[in-house]
Order: sequence, then C-alpha cells, then structure tokens
Amino acid sequence: MTGFFGLKSPQSAGTLALMKIAILALMGLLASPAAALAQDQPAAAPTLDHLYERLGKAQSETEARNIALQIERMELKSGSDTTDLLMDRALTAIQASNTGKAIKILSAIIHLKPDYAEAWNKRATAYFMQKDYVRSIADIAETLRRNPREYGAWSGLGMMLADMGDKKHAYEALKKALEINPQIPGAQKVFDELKTDVEGRDI
Repeated sequence: MTGFFGLKSPQSAGTLALMKIAILALMGLLASPAAALAQDQPAAAPTLDHLYERLGKAQSETEARNIALQIERMELKSGSDTTDLLMDRALTAIQASNTGKAIKILSAIIHLKPDYAEAWNKRATAYFMQKDYVRSIADIAETLRRNPREYGAWSGLGMMLADMGDKKHAYEALKKALEINPQIPGAQKVFDELKTDVEGRDI
C-alpha cells in the first residue's frame, strides 16, 4: 500500500475514539516479530520465500521494485479465476479513483474468500483514498493477520500513525516494513526522524 504521505488527521472526537479502537487491534501484531506471526500462516511457496529473502537484501530502489513486482504478481493470485477477475476490476477502479466501486468489488471478494490478504490490503487503500482512516487501519490489521510480510501495509500504517502523532507505534510499524523491504521510497527518512524522537523510550 502506498500514498500515505501528507495524511490529515481526523478532527472529530468520535472519529479519534474509533481510530484508537482500531489501532488497539494492531498492538499484538506490532509487538510480535513478523517471522513469529508467519508461523500461523499456511506455508508459502518456496519461490515466494526466495523473493522475500532477495527483497530483504536489495541494494537499490530499482532492484527492490523489480522484486516487489514479482511478489505482488504472486500474491495477487487467489487460486480462483472468478476472484482474480474481480480483483482485476477492483484494481482498475482504484487506478481510476473510483473508490466506491472498488470497495464494493473488494467487499464481495472478501465475502467469497476471506483469507485472501490482498483483498483486505487493496480495500484498505481504497478506504484511505476516501479518507476513511478508521476502516483503512482496520483492513490493514486484517491484511497483516493473513500476510505479516506485507511491507506496504506496515509502511502505510507507520505513515498514518506518524501523521496522527503516535510516534512510538509509527516507529515500530516502519521498522517492520524496512526489515522486509529496506528500499521503500521515503520510508527510511521518516523512520530516521522517528528514531530520533523515540530513542531511549521503551519501544
């Protein structure tokens, strides 16, 4: 997930309260190593594991981007032709900024295949585009429960939390993202700024 720079924090007290509830749902994930979370997930294909290993060692944004594209192609495959067709339509709608249509399609996919992490991930993106941050964070939580290696979700969460002023958990989320993909554009700079602020605290 990308596009979380420049997020404006929600203004109403009610929305902020709901946001806190959604964030609390992620605290267990933030406190656990991605490798440990993955133990409860179905074993990934060796090729996917190999790609993630290469991604973690990427030396440039170009190299990381090429590997990440291969990973995304593999993770978008749901194992169902019908679901894959619906996902193609949802992605087209997102690219056209037709978020209402995308959310309807992705919600249908989630109903049909609730363990499909990318459906949750893409719906989180669509909700973010609508500035519905509570639902976006809730869907990030569902994404990461199913695929704790989804660095884009970790990165997006970190950027959102940073803009909301939760520097401690933003730092933790971005740390996880960069452990998986050290070449996320812009993430290292934000992480370094957060590190200066939270260093010495109990993180």
